[in-house]
Order: sequence, then C-alpha cells, then structure tokens
Amino acid sequence: MHALRQTWHPGCFLCAACKKPFGNSLFHMEDGEPYCERDYITLFSTKCHGCDFPVEAGDKFIEALGHTWHDTCFICAVCHVNLEGQPFYSKKDKPLCKKHAHAINV
Repeated sequence: MHALRQTWHPGCFLCAACKKPFGNSLFHMEDGEPYCERDYITLFSTKCHGCDFPVEAGDKFIEALGHTWHDTCFICAVCHVNLEGQPFYSKKDKPLCKKHAHAINV
C-alpha cells in the first residue's frame, strides 16, 4: 500500500498509538504520525464538557467557564434550559440560569 509518500506492507502501516494496522481504514495525522480515528479522537479532539463527545469541525460551540460546549449542551444544571446567548451564572463549575443561580443543591 502507498501512504505518506512511502510504500508499506499492509500489516506494517500502523497507528502510532494502538499499533494496529490501518488496512483500508481512514487515518488522521498529528505531528507527522498516523492515528486511527478512535485514538485520534481520544488523544487530540476537543470534547464537549456537557456530553463528552468531540466538538467537530462545523459544530456550533460555546467556550464558557473554562470549557468548550456544544451549543445544545450549554444548559442550566437544574432546569436544563438552553443558555446559548443568555445571561448565566456559575456554581461549582456548572452553568445556571438566572432563576436557579441561588439553588442550594447543584
């Protein structure tokens, strides 16, 4: 097989992290090293603080409280109302709407 301007035996072109061969699967590059999709996401992707899934290119996201959130995941920790573009408060690193800003159990 041909990849990265080299010729490889199919069993020799491996993910830099898990060392499994790619076969015909897609791979991602980081710092000149090839990674399988699973390891690339685990090691290098930005994950949403609300759902822990990757924030991918083209996704709408919000940076708040020192974290990255999908726009649909940035919700009040009590009532789950979406806080995108709304004033919000924070308690124990959790976003809160104005109504629940002084909630006791967050």
